[in-house]
Amino acid sequence: MKKTMSSNAVLTGTLLLAIIPVSAQTMRANAPGQIGKQPDGIVYGISRNETLSSIAQRFTGNSGNWLAIGKLNGITNDRRIPVGTSIAIPARLLPDRNAFATIVAAQGEVSIISKDGDVLASKAGARLSEGALIVTSDDGFVTLQLQDGTTFALPPASSLQLSTLQIQAYTDSPRTTLTLKKGRITSQVTRFSASKSRYEVQTPLAIAGVRGTRFRVNFDGEHSYNEVLEGTVKVAPDDRRNAAQTREVRANFGAIAAGGGKISAPVLLPAAPVLAATAVQERLPVRFGLRQADAAAFRVSVATDAGGLQQVADVRVDANTNDGTQARVAELPDGDYYVRAAAIDHSGLEGKETVSKFRLKARPFAPFQQEPGAKLRGVADGQPLAVNFKWAEAGADSRYRLQIATDAGFTRLLLDKTDISSTSYTQDNLEQGQFFWRIATIDMHGGQSDQGPWSDVKQCLVLPSQQAPVASQGQDAINFSWSGETGQSFVFDVSASAGFETILLHADTAEPHASFPLPPAGVYYARLQSIEADGYRGPYSPAQRIVVERRWTTGSGGSLNAGDAPVRGN
Repeated sequence: MKKTMSSNAVLTGTLLLAIIPVSAQTMRANAPGQIGKQPDGIVYGISRNETLSSIAQRFTGNSGNWLAIGKLNGITNDRRIPVGTSIAIPARLLPDRNAFATIVAAQGEVSIISKDGDVLASKAGARLSEGALIVTSDDGFVTLQLQDGTTFALPPASSLQLSTLQIQAYTDSPRTTLTLKKGRITSQVTRFSASKSRYEVQTPLAIAGVRGTRFRVNFDGEHSYNEVLEGTVKVAPDDRRNAAQTREVRANFGAIAAGGGKISAPVLLPAAPVLAATAVQERLPVRFGLRQADAAAFRVSVATDAGGLQQVADVRVDANTNDGTQARVAELPDGDYYVRAAAIDHSGLEGKETVSKFRLKARPFAPFQQEPGAKLRGVADGQPLAVNFKWAEAGADSRYRLQIATDAGFTRLLLDKTDISSTSYTQDNLEQGQFFWRIATIDMHGGQSDQGPWSDVKQCLVLPSQQAPVASQGQDAINFSWSGETGQSFVFDVSASAGFETILLHADTAEPHASFPLPPAGVYYARLQSIEADGYRGPYSPAQRIVVERRWTTGSGGSLNAGDAPVRGN
């Protein structure tokens, strides 16, 4: 029981230390050489043979600071301090040391020039020191992280200088000033534990200072747009002298700084837009539907992290109030992503964000479909049609999967053929009527087959077989007729050979018949092609063999008849 009470007594003493004044703490014994962090500085347990002068030199770099330390701790004789006494050292006396920013992710063209003018590599893991200038091109993205976990990201067409990168010794309190010369920056600031910590983003027009928040700054050369998504940001004129113009901007509000030290009163940011994003995207470009009343434009960014700081794409599109707005991202590798969308009001402030996760699986790309077209017509023999399906080559070693169905949902399959090695396939016995087809590419990766997304669904209508023309020989003419459908036109040819090398008689007609002066006696061949109202040309009918018989005439050239019919020769 006594042992338990002793432990409780120690715990009680520890709790008391947390609430009594610093001056009273100085005379309480502490572990010699131990350093403890406090919100406003550090506490050090003095060791044997140490004085306030030596402590001031060690921790502040100036032995003359012993007077200020002694006054704070209520010590007048620094040579009679018990070993283990806790000495409070205020943050204002602690020196700063150089800090750095580490590149977390970079994509596209990102130029970095050090304070000394050296060109630095923009690769993940690289450390940038104070004074470095970062410039992103039209396709460049870069995300950096400070030593306290604070992250900031630059999208394309932005320029930022690391004006101040310092961290206080012993307390690790950061002092960060970033100068945005052009473009935009999004910051996610770690909540500060020390009172003297600072994170500022300044433009030529304003300074935005924060203590643990998520916010954006956009500078277009004429205005500085400050948008707060979490926490609170103080926006002040760039010269800091016009305190009356300083604005405290809370979450979901924004303020605009203009020339002459003018900063607008905070206004409510636009609400998060409605974002239509398919969970699995199978086409490039990736498409996102956007809708927000009164929006002037939208910004859509794609990132690999949920926080949106490791960006890989960023697009701005004007709002289309009539047909709805669609944002497109042209090129992305397959993978998992987060899309963030914000509406932009007519003053230029971006609003709250809608976030959605999606997966892109667009590869291997489906091949381009070539044949058949929208319509096919069978031949006159009435047999089921053999259809040749053709597509472009997707890759030298690619294989393909072909599906044919009687419905667009492919629930009633006529064919599901996989592992096709060529770029064509002939399907026999397709009956008259509508069918649908699609094709997918299959590649091999690590011994495993990887099927890409399906191509577009193509539909094809197999029309009734074209009837061959029927010939009848009259007294002075030869007549041909055939069946036709509403809206059709026809091409009709007669030749002396089945190959139709030379066309003797030709007609383009909208009527299902044609007549020609009677040709000399002999063997001829006729063929017919129908043209649909939409321009589709069916195949020529099989060549029809026609015999024109020799005809007897009178001395005056008239037909010699026997009864009602002309007399024909053998």
